[in-house]
Amino acid sequence: MIPAVAALGGLVSGLLAACGNPGEMGRAVERNRQKQANLAACTQARLDDLIPLAVTAYVKAATPKPQRFLIATGTDSSVGDAGLRSLQDKGPTYLFPGDPAMQANVRAQLHEKGDYTTLLVVRRGGAVHGSRASVDLAGHYVGGEEDGTHAGPRTFTFSCDSSGWRLASPGGVSST
Repeated sequence: MIPAVAALGGLVSGLLAACGNPGEMGRAVERNRQKQANLAACTQARLDDLIPLAVTAYVKAATPKPQRFLIATGTDSSVGDAGLRSLQDKGPTYLFPGDPAMQANVRAQLHEKGDYTTLLVVRRGGAVHGSRASVDLAGHYVGGEEDGTHAGPRTFTFSCDSSGWRLASPGGVSST
């Protein structure tokens, strides 16, 4: 009778394995919900949601490597609060006004703190179209040896899938 019980135990174990682990099924359902939520977020995304991703990629591609950053204020070229936070994560970040007299003051303050490589990052445009988007950024160096050198305009292309927004290609960048 023992072999029959062992065989029955093996059959039950096999059936349970075939049905799947209830805990694993719950995790699979949760992963599917998360994927659906990410896809829904794609359709509701605003351009401002992608600015931090583009700013991070822009800074990473900048040559020479910036040691501090400027963002435009009072213009439609600003990278906004999300872009500001992204730059602050990379290094000291200062506001750069549109008024030339005020810019001279900022330049003087930056010079007093040292002639570090300083990059002004500006937004030039972009658009979200369903699960695809693009962000156009540009910049130039302010002060120091690189003063006036352009960091180049770049377009960052994004696609959205079940894992969220990502650069569309390994580089995800094109010079414009």
